[in-house]
Amino acid sequence: MEKKWTRRECITMAGVAAAGAVASLSLRGWSAAGALNRLLEKRRYQGLRGLAGLPYFEMTDSGLLRLTVDGLSGGIDGHTHFALNALAGGEPDLLKSHSRTQYYLNPDINASLDVYINQNNSREDRRKVGGIVLKSLIPGGSSVTETHTIPNLLAEMDLLGIEKAVVFPIRYGWPFGDDMTEWYHEAIRKSGKGDRFILCGSVKPILEDAPRKVGEYRKQGLKGIKMHPNFARFYPNDREAWPAYEACAKHDLPVLVHSGRTGFKEKKSWLFKLYTEDYADIRNFKEPIAAFPQVRFVLCHAGALQNDQAIKIAREHKNVWLDIHGQGVDNIRTMIRELGPERLLYGTDWAFYPEAIMLARLLIATEKDRRIRRMIFSDNARRFWGIAG
Repeated sequence: MEKKWTRRECITMAGVAAAGAVASLSLRGWSAAGALNRLLEKRRYQGLRGLAGLPYFEMTDSGLLRLTVDGLSGGIDGHTHFALNALAGGEPDLLKSHSRTQYYLNPDINASLDVYINQNNSREDRRKVGGIVLKSLIPGGSSVTETHTIPNLLAEMDLLGIEKAVVFPIRYGWPFGDDMTEWYHEAIRKSGKGDRFILCGSVKPILEDAPRKVGEYRKQGLKGIKMHPNFARFYPNDREAWPAYEACAKHDLPVLVHSGRTGFKEKKSWLFKLYTEDYADIRNFKEPIAAFPQVRFVLCHAGALQNDQAIKIAREHKNVWLDIHGQGVDNIRTMIRELGPERLLYGTDWAFYPEAIMLARLLIATEKDRRIRRMIFSDNARRFWGIAG
């Protein structure tokens, strides 16, 4: 006679089966916590040690993460910075190795891989970023940015299978102390690691010298032009920027530009806005992108909190690429689905964050399609920058 199971017995058997599945995954290199995260789609973690519970990483003695995914190497990190010191903030030694990188935003927090990256940090954390930026512009500099050096970036790259990093200096438009591009260029030359970096030059496009600088950077072998509307205080659709875009078209240099609102609070004085994200609002990119179809525009952060509008612009204009930095797992999947993976570029915004955080987001988002994972992690950037292999 067929046995009839009681409700209690059914629940017990289900629990045993679930425990067996987790144990089986653990034997294959998955931790129990990581397996549950995958099975239940709970994408929360506590600092880098929390990310080590995913089946993609292991924690090193130095407190950094090492990639353990077989066959995933040759990555291109399309969005990094060294020390962003300017004006009177001095020039930290970019060749010096530090035992620990101090990031702009605290990574040792309980965080979600689903939200735009800086939304995990408290208001106080984000307020401190302004203090770090300020110190990097005044005498004495910042103890945080002095750790943003070539050896410290390479240490993370080597652990995560990243072959090259695209490096962005920023030109603010100050009357002095604003030669970050030249400083980076010389440091990379002295490091002997030039093969690991793709250096871009930076201009404030509404300045009269911008077209000339674009030409000079092209002659020096730099590969692109970085623009930051918020830090440099300009609107991308300002017609005074048109000669700079024309120079980029002439010299076949892509424009890589900070885009969208990231949620940092506006700061005002009684005279003017000390800081505002109005400049980088995604609406301000439509006109130059349409006016210069021969220029490849990379919208860094993929529009940040305005990601849906960035996707729409990229769908309408084939000269637009999206740097996925900061986007959550679901938004990365949405970009793949609605735009396709071919014009998506991986980036980490180091040293605002550790490189591993964005890699975790990409790996989860592409768990079901390793071909797309490879495209975004490496192949698309190789095509974009003309890198063999």
